Amino acid sequence: MLKPENQLPSEVLAALPIFPLPNVVLLPGMVLPLNVFEPRYLELVDHIRGGAGYLGIPLLRPGYEADYAGRPPIEEIFGVGRLIAHQRLPDGRRLIRVEGLGRVRLGHELPPRRAFREVAVTPLHEPPPRDLNALALLRAQIERLIELIPTDGEQLRTLLSIADPRVLAYALIASLPAIEALADAPGGCSALQHIQRGLDAETVDDRVQRLIERSGRALSLLARGTQSRLH
Repeated sequence: MLKPENQLPSEVLAALPIFPLPNVVLLPGMVLPLNVFEPRYLELVDHIRGGAGYLGIPLLRPGYEADYAGRPPIEEIFGVGRLIAHQRLPDGRRLIRVEGLGRVRLGHELPPRRAFREVAVTPLHEPPPRDLNALALLRAQIERLIELIPTDGEQLRTLLSIADPRVLAYALIASLPAIEALADAPGGCSALQHIQRGLDAETVDDRVQRLIERSGRALSLLARGTQSRLH
């Protein structure tokens, strides 16, 4: 967990309700809005509102479509969050907001006892970075990217004001795919897979190194394109 006060109670770790999604990765430090309409997840929302409000949001693995209504495979590492806002709409849907508190590793899935799935998990700790030079290099590369994409760089500039480097790394993981698209950087995998791989990284130092490599490629391509337009 990012903060000591957000350590999950043992009973939550033993039976964490999950809301698997095909197109969302919950990152620590981020706030995720969701439109809830499936009956099993409406039940999940009511369940956590009656308790501590914790839930996990794992990414569904490719091929989930064949068993979406059942128990398709999920990513082993995923974000855990807390319900911080809830609105019931006249048609029965719920608009909720979930604050990402940290990461957990899947242990095993519990036998069905409710409409939604529950899993046992192990929390993954988030110590601060040790390589401050790498962090400074990443910040410098992001500053340069902002210079090269002035109309699209304001979001990045806002992110650089994040004081906690662990949260900054997660925020950049979420934002970098859009910058890579502007640079026509070769992807190799989807934006969601890039984000999941960033979440999977063992430490923030590993995450920063991955960001340095990716932002460096985007920076090189953008700089080359700028020079081409000048000649």
